Amino acid sequence: MFQFINLLVKNMNRSLTILLGVGVVAVVVVLVVALISNTSGAGTTTTVAQGTVEIPIGVMVSLTGDLESYGPLYRAAAQLAEQDINSFFSSINSPYRMKVYFEDDKSTPEGALAAAQSFAARGIKIVFTYTSSATSAVKSFASQNDMIIISYASTAPHLAIPGDNVFRLEPPDTFQARGIAALIKELGVDRVIVIYRGDDWGDGLYRALSQRLAELGGSVIAGIRYDPASKDLSAEVASLADYVRREQNISRVGIVALSFPGDFLSLFNAAMRYPELMSVKWFGSDGTVDDVKIRDVLGQKIVDSGVLFINLRFFTAEYPHQERLAARYRNMTGENPSEAAYGLYDGIWAVALSVVINNGSTSGSQLVKVFPEIAYRYFGYSGWLLLDENGDRAIATYAYRMLARTQNGIEWVTVGYFDGSTGKVTLSLPH
Repeated sequence: MFQFINLLVKNMNRSLTILLGVGVVAVVVVLVVALISNTSGAGTTTTVAQGTVEIPIGVMVSLTGDLESYGPLYRAAAQLAEQDINSFFSSINSPYRMKVYFEDDKSTPEGALAAAQSFAARGIKIVFTYTSSATSAVKSFASQNDMIIISYASTAPHLAIPGDNVFRLEPPDTFQARGIAALIKELGVDRVIVIYRGDDWGDGLYRALSQRLAELGGSVIAGIRYDPASKDLSAEVASLADYVRREQNISRVGIVALSFPGDFLSLFNAAMRYPELMSVKWFGSDGTVDDVKIRDVLGQKIVDSGVLFINLRFFTAEYPHQERLAARYRNMTGENPSEAAYGLYDGIWAVALSVVINNGSTSGSQLVKVFPEIAYRYFGYSGWLLLDENGDRAIATYAYRMLARTQNGIEWVTVGYFDGSTGKVTLSLPH
């Protein structure tokens, strides 16, 4: 089958794509689906109606806990993918229908493992995870139960492992660390204090950032690690203030907060009691960027304080066709899709097509071979789904985002970009 796919690829103009009403799928994938749409699957799919075969997919979203503000957004992206894939299958008279099952991971590793166990009990072999901690928590269980794990937002460097059952639709944090370090140096900061979550994601990003900053001639004065379950970070913030007070030239000092939204709300509210902390530059990450709660609860305070607080998010180039999905997404959520939302949508498409090409089997041990091939040939709303040797997104570009006052109120706005392939920073801060 893949020899046939490759033959088609070699004889196609690379720019030839079909702009479906529901999405953008490479012509070669569409042709293959059409050719095999009447095949029946192995015993790992479920027949739900006469002549219809269900492809069950499990998606973890955070509906409670620190990340609860993101959960409904990703749920909407998955629901749109389900609608569009089934519309497409119906249009080509395919017997397949994709069904998304949701579980709340409760923003914790324990919640994620419970969600994976629930999926396994229902015979679901394809599981999408959210965070790095969630992905780490379910990885071994998934391997033992013939599952494939696809994460739409995990980025911890230690999960970049070749040949395993985990695929990630965003680049690893070695690239994000470079983007944060490059921004720090671009803004004339040499010394930083890092306050960070004590979990897989926070630990990994802290190590990568410390290493990259040292390579650029900067330094981490101190790292303040906190318990993600803690609701009171006043002691950690007091230590943060102590470190800043010891510095002679605070114009060269910055604070890096590697936090999730719930943590950051507690952290920054406590920090506002210390004038010295409001006198230095702050840097965030993809853990806090574009968060609705931070915008609505802290946005006005951050803007009024004059504190520069710049975050990063994984960025893909904008394409005219994105607006068709974005408009529907806004109708459901009131927000624009993030790159992770686009990636989740595309990932569901790619794995659904992988199942069809795999004769309907959802076996994880089989799909780990098929999914990278489909991803290589898939160009969707998040761009090219190219994966590296570790199964992670291979193309790493980031947008710098900050809260600013606009004609629509306080909003997250883009103020620059970081090119992971060249290390170049492009920055245009509002006056």
